[in-house]
Order: sequence, then C-alpha cells, then structure tokens
Amino acid sequence: MRYYLLLFFTVTFVFSSFSKTEEKLSQLPFDAIRDSIHKYKFSDRPKAIKAAEAYILKGKREKNKTEEWLGMESIALIYVRFRLYKEANEQAEKTLEFAKNNNLPKLEMRSLSLLGDLQKAVTTVDKQLFYYSKLLQLAKAHNNEMYRETALNKIAAVQDFSGNTGKAINTYKKSLAYYQNKPLDSNFNQIKKNSSIISIYSSLAISHLKLNQLDSAKLYSTNIKKFKEKELDTCYAAYKYTIDAEIAYKEKRFKDARQNYEKAYAVCPSEYDLIQLNKAYALGKIEVGEKNYPEAIGILQKALDDYQVTAVEEGFMGDYYDKLAEAYKNTGNFERASYYFEKYLSTQAEFSQLKENARESFIKKERAAFKKDFDALVSEKEENQANLNSLLLGGSMIILGLLFLLLKFYRNKKSDEVKFETLLAKIEAAQSPGDIIDTKGEELEEKNIIEVPEETKQQILEGLKKLEKQEYFLKQECNSYNVARKIGTNTSYLSKVINNYYGKNFNTYINDLRINYAITRLKNDAIFRSYSIQSISEEVGYKSADSFTKYFKKDTGLNPSFYIKEIKNIT
Repeated sequence: MRYYLLLFFTVTFVFSSFSKTEEKLSQLPFDAIRDSIHKYKFSDRPKAIKAAEAYILKGKREKNKTEEWLGMESIALIYVRFRLYKEANEQAEKTLEFAKNNNLPKLEMRSLSLLGDLQKAVTTVDKQLFYYSKLLQLAKAHNNEMYRETALNKIAAVQDFSGNTGKAINTYKKSLAYYQNKPLDSNFNQIKKNSSIISIYSSLAISHLKLNQLDSAKLYSTNIKKFKEKELDTCYAAYKYTIDAEIAYKEKRFKDARQNYEKAYAVCPSEYDLIQLNKAYALGKIEVGEKNYPEAIGILQKALDDYQVTAVEEGFMGDYYDKLAEAYKNTGNFERASYYFEKYLSTQAEFSQLKENARESFIKKERAAFKKDFDALVSEKEENQANLNSLLLGGSMIILGLLFLLLKFYRNKKSDEVKFETLLAKIEAAQSPGDIIDTKGEELEEKNIIEVPEETKQQILEGLKKLEKQEYFLKQECNSYNVARKIGTNTSYLSKVINNYYGKNFNTYINDLRINYAITRLKNDAIFRSYSIQSISEEVGYKSADSFTKYFKKDTGLNPSFYIKEIKNIT
C-alpha cells in the first residue's frame, strides 16, 4: 500500500513539476521559448516538447492562432528529429486540422507539405501524393504561387524516385523559370530568390546524374557556382559543394569529391543524426572508391551504430549496406560482408517495391486524370449535342421568324410602293401643293356657336392666304396666337373660320401645309433630298424628326426616308 501511495505522490509531483515548468516558460516571450525548444530538440525530447507546449499555451493565452500553430508544428518536428515518425504524423495531422478550423490557409499548406514529407516513412507513396496534390490544389485556390511551386517540386521528387526522371526534370525546369522571372517583393528578397534557384539547379543536376548525363549536371553545377555564399540563405551554399562532390565521385576524382563533401558539411554543420549518417555515407563511399577499406568500415560502421536504423528506414539503406558489404569483403571479413550483403538484397527488394508502388501511384493518378478528362469530354460532347439540338430548334424558330419578318417586310414594301404611287398620282393631279394632302374629319376646336362677322371672315381668309404665300407655316413659331396676331384677329375667330372653311382644326391645317410643302420640295429639290431627316424637319417647321415623321406618315402612309429613296429612284 505504501508503495502505491509513494508511486501516486511521485507521479503527481512529476506532473505538477512539468505543469509548473510549462506555466513558467509560457510567461516568457515567444523568442525565448523558441530558443528553449531549439536548445533541447537534439538532446532532450521531453524538455523540448514541454517548451513547445509552453509555446502553445502562450499562443492560447494571447489568442494568437498563428503562434499556437507554430508550437504544434514544433512538437511534430521534434518527433521527426527523434525519428518517431508515427507520432510526428499524428501531430502534423493535428496542425492541419487546427489550420483548417481557424482559417489559416498558409499554415494549412505548410501542414500539407509536412504531412506529405512524412508519408514516405509512415504510409505509402499514394498518401504522399495525396497530400502534395491537396497542397497544389489549395495553393491554386488561394493563388499562392510559392506553395504551388513547392507542391510541384515535391511531386517531381516523387516522380524522380519512381524512375520517371524525365518528367521530374521537365517540372523542375518549369519551376526554375518561375523563380527566375518572379519579381522581388517584401516576402521574396534577392537571397530567397537565389536560394530557390540554386535548390532547383541542384535537383536538376542530381536528376541528370541519375541518367548519367554528366555534361548537363556540370552545366547546372557551373550555374550554382555563380552564386556567392553571402547571396544565399545559410545552408543553401552547401549545394555548391555537394553537386561538385557528386560529379567528382561519378568521375572517380575521389580527392576532389572528399574535399567538396567536407566543405558542404562545414558550411552547414548539423547535430541531426540523419545528417551525420549521410555525411558518413558520403565519406565512406569515397574510401571504398579509393580502396581504403578499413577506413571505410571505420566511418560507415560507427555512424551506423550511432544512428540505429529503424524498421521504416531500412528500405532506404540499400546503398549504405552495399558499401559496407564491399568494404568488409575486401578486408576478408566475409561474415560481416555476407550479413550486410543480405541486408542490401533485402532492402533492394523493399526499395524496388517502394519505387514500384510510386510508379503505380503515378499510373493510377494518370489514369484517374485521363478518366476525368475522358468523362469531361463525353459530358462536353453530350452537352454540345444538347446545345446543338437546342441551337437547331432555336435556329429553326429564328429562320421562321426571319421568314415571317421578311414576308411582312415584303408586304409592307409592296404596300408602301402602292401608297407611293398613289401619292405621286395626287401630286400630278394637284393644281397646287395645298391640294395634295387635305385632311378632313379632324376634331374641331370649337362648335359653331360663335358667329364671325362676314367682313372679319374675309379678313381672316385673306390673311391666311397671304401667310401661306409667305410660307409662314414653315416657322417653328407658327401657332394660333401668332397667326391671329399677324392677321389682326383673335384665336377664337381664327379657329372658327378654319373649322368652317377648311373643315379641320388649326394644327391639322398647319401640318397639312408643312407636309405638302415637304412632299413637293423633296420631289423637286435634289439638294433638299440630301438633307438629314432632322434637318428637313427643322426646314419645314418641326423641332424634331420624330414629329415630322409622325405627321408625314399620318398624312401619306409612308416614312419620309422611304419617300425620299423612291423619289431618288425615279428622278
């Protein structure tokens, strides 16, 4: 019983201590907590995670979702550092969910990128491509060119791994053109631009080396050398030496290869044990190349013992085991040589399976894309056929409508031609222009209740004749008031006389005079016919073409333009 109590108090004390540590750390500035994470991330996982949890706590307290996410990401990266890939993957999925729920698209893209990178260790290439494709889709949706290029380059790396190096090279080249042409801004300075370009040069050089295209690899190596270290982000300068080292190794210039590898790892030193393993492999394979087998074993075996490869990493260790087997064989240690050769064969089978899975994933992806395009084409064809049917039906209706309009136009034209001939006959028969149009039956302004003295009636009729000769009706000021004033009478007498003598009201009387004038002058005056309808309207006393057209058509049944055209045809 005492044992259980002791255990209870011990656990409670430890938990309380951690909680207090976390709380205390969370009171520090973000930069200070971040320093604490970096301090322990290579040596003490629990302390590093506690520091990251303190970072999250501070983010929550300050309601800073971005910083909270960064703390969550730190935990995932700590797990990666300690090669706990399953835990890292689970944590990365949490960061993705958090970014989605809090509408943080850039961080969502960053989560997808991390998850894609992790899948090689925890699941399959299918899942890796899934995350990279989601990243590409999201980057396009948010018009984020940088993450779009990141996604494309990561997909290209998987293509390269699967053996489709040619496609990978094409993707890298497109990405290279993008970064070369991308203008600088506050988020993309010259150093970032140079670093992005040199990274792609490196990928292109490595891909060409895989294809044994040394000249192409050397070309990109030359391009890399044009950049000075101060023009690059810290570790990107290592690319300059790494590519030269790979080329030198390929050409069996082992001394140059060693010097360049050592420079590369000196430029960007790292405590990360995977980097140390890579360094050991690079230097160890050179010793094998120079037939310094004991030295090779010393380098390769020590790094391998220190690293302790996990089961998920075995598939990527083939080349390493091959060099160890060769070194042991040439020192006469056939037991160890056989052991590592068997591991090499085992990993080769596993690695080949990984590559095959990757290849099949791309084939599956391409088939899916083809099917999608094919279905889209079928759907488009069906839609086009439906549209064509609708178009044909609509076209038929339009044609029928046009035929109807054409028939109507033809009938109207015939009718207008008849009306024109009738009007011409009237013109020929008229003894004076006033006889052409003589509208009767209009509503009169006044009833016959006012008696106009005979003398006044004669005065008005004579005055009207005089004004007709003077063509006063062509003036826009011509109205009953002004006409009465000019004749020396009043509007009532004027209207009464016009009603009784002409059988029409004053406005009809004036309109008839104007239209008769227009008909006659248009027939006889070629220059007048060349005027616009508006100008003709103003010439005959109307303020607008609409008014003139209205009364012309009312009196003749024709549009002025038709009358003018037909007159031109016969003169």
